[in-house]
Amino acid sequence: MIHIIHGIHPIHQALKIHPSPIRGITISRGRDRGSLAEILRLAKERAISVQWADRRELTRMAKTASHQGIVAHMGEFRYAEIDEIVQRWESTGEKALFLIVDCVEDPGNLGGLIRTANAFGVHGVVIPKDRATTITPVVIKASVGAAFHTPIARVTNIAACLEYLKKRGVWVLGAEAEGQCPIYDCDLDADLAIVIGSEGRGIRPLVKRKCDFLASIPLRGEVTSLNASVAGALILYEALRRRLPGKGSHDKAGNPRKGDF
Repeated sequence: MIHIIHGIHPIHQALKIHPSPIRGITISRGRDRGSLAEILRLAKERAISVQWADRRELTRMAKTASHQGIVAHMGEFRYAEIDEIVQRWESTGEKALFLIVDCVEDPGNLGGLIRTANAFGVHGVVIPKDRATTITPVVIKASVGAAFHTPIARVTNIAACLEYLKKRGVWVLGAEAEGQCPIYDCDLDADLAIVIGSEGRGIRPLVKRKCDFLASIPLRGEVTSLNASVAGALILYEALRRRLPGKGSHDKAGNPRKGDF
């Protein structure tokens, strides 16, 4: 199956992957080539065909007018196996940080979570095969291309996946509004898998029972809950902060990173 993705950054990130999932690119006639120079260079280097068409044709293909004048034809998204993700973590010698997304149905939320996971150094993301969104063009756009860089496994049974991780010495934290442990008091400096539940129902009961502890995010306003993407970002940031040698984010050499917020 061929999927259509759109937008400069997602397509650029897809082209950087080898082997590239991109099969062909279509650009709007009259589009300024300056901002597309790197995309055009990578497409030529990888012998990927580039075609030009009216903007209306791109809107038809992308099913949106916000395609930035470029769409790409992408082959089937390649999911990782859970074993691959674990081996990737073990090869780093770092403390584990996994993100388990339990039945999130909104593509924007899933894309946002994947983008955050990549930014905070998560070793892999796990999603279920049923009752949840898959990696769609909308998810890829929302992740700003991070879906091509962070391994994503799609498993039949999330509860069994958590048991597998626990046997590898990974602790499982469930994000739960009624959790007894405020996130700032939890031990996040261990090998850790963080479970984020669906937008309306939260973490499913069987999956919740597999969690070693349930953590809540203290709130002070009238709103009593956060959406999945925001909750995941707050918990992942707190987990990353605990692992850093000092305040803020640092690269491997210990130098502060510069980020866009």
